[in-house]
Amino acid sequence: MAQAQDIAIMKIRMDSMEDKLKDIDGKLDTLTERLLNPDDGVTARVNQNTHARKSLAKALWVLYGIVAAGVAKVFLY
Repeated sequence: MAQAQDIAIMKIRMDSMEDKLKDIDGKLDTLTERLLNPDDGVTARVNQNTHARKSLAKALWVLYGIVAAGVAKVFLY
């Protein structure tokens, strides 16, 4: 009789584990969607930030050139 109870307890635990695995799988799918979504996922935001940083760096170099030209003009004329 004890063996039948042990088997029943193991079956209940296995069913519980399956439910937990399904829950974890759902959470993993949600995380993957949030990370890799091409429209508003983390990867898309990182790409936008990288693009903005590169554009800002180019704009700063243009500004540095203008300031250098202005300083050169003041000292040369």
